[in-house]
Amino acid sequence: MTVDCFGNQHAPNLSYARGKILTSTEDDFRKLQLAWSLIRKKGAGNVFVLTGLDHKMPLAADDLEFADDEIGPALSFDRLKALTLDHLGGTPDKHDIAVFNRLTGATMATHLTLVNPGEVVIGVSETHSHPSVLRAAAQAGARFIDTAGLAAFRDVIAVEKPTLVVLTRLAVTYDLMPLDAIRTVVRMAQDKGALVYVDDAGGARVGPAAFEQPKTLELGVDIGATGLDKYGTQGPRFGLLAGRTDLVARIRAKGFEFGMEARQALYPAVVRTLESYSPARVEALIKFVPPETLDRFGGAKKYADAVNAALTKVGKLLRDPDEMRRVLLG
Repeated sequence: MTVDCFGNQHAPNLSYARGKILTSTEDDFRKLQLAWSLIRKKGAGNVFVLTGLDHKMPLAADDLEFADDEIGPALSFDRLKALTLDHLGGTPDKHDIAVFNRLTGATMATHLTLVNPGEVVIGVSETHSHPSVLRAAAQAGARFIDTAGLAAFRDVIAVEKPTLVVLTRLAVTYDLMPLDAIRTVVRMAQDKGALVYVDDAGGARVGPAAFEQPKTLELGVDIGATGLDKYGTQGPRFGLLAGRTDLVARIRAKGFEFGMEARQALYPAVVRTLESYSPARVEALIKFVPPETLDRFGGAKKYADAVNAALTKVGKLLRDPDEMRRVLLG
């Protein structure tokens, strides 16, 4: 069992230890309910989302008139496909797209489609894979091996024959894999006959906009997916997948069969967020906070001061576990 730097065992299918306060996903939801009550108390207009995650639903009034699972996609799917392929670096002659209810849905459908029980999935990033990757591999019945960095990946793939390699360009720790390492991972994986799926949650924008890396599919991978709720996009919290036409057709079908697809009535919201995206929204932001949110809050200095004050408060709370429990769970 993997342990953290304090010697605590990691929770199952997670890359961190749970602790004694937030012990499960059920506790996570209780924490959310308490947060929602505080938002209601303070008033929504007085709340600022400064996480870098944007969970809005960018729909205009005229979009709502045709917010229907039949009419919505009829009017918007062709535009959505073109924008998605441009966003992720695909071409219409080789690639297709699918929209999932979350990036987790795209990752799960990919594993359930491409991996059989007992086969090997290798995760590779600069630090560790997202828990959704571990859970998807487990659900598919695969043997999952996580690797941190190119050297560790090289050691593992030398002795394993994976069906799927899951590459995370921008790890959950915000460590970015260098382009040379990415290209080497892709080449070595494909030389072993493995398919390569990029869990490109924020990397799909941070890589190209801030570090001059290629777009997702321009990395030479088979499939890639990103979330629409982070780092320059405005929501909704959907998973946008693109890749080889034959593979996407199968993955999309699996998503529909298991209810993981995004509601087609909301395709216009995807179109609007992709149309409004600009690399400038990523290039000059603190933790990729939307510039309009930062301005409304009062600017970068006020934000930095608030973060500093919050960290000081959390530091004091750590000395009193019962008070920390009350703050998190009520």
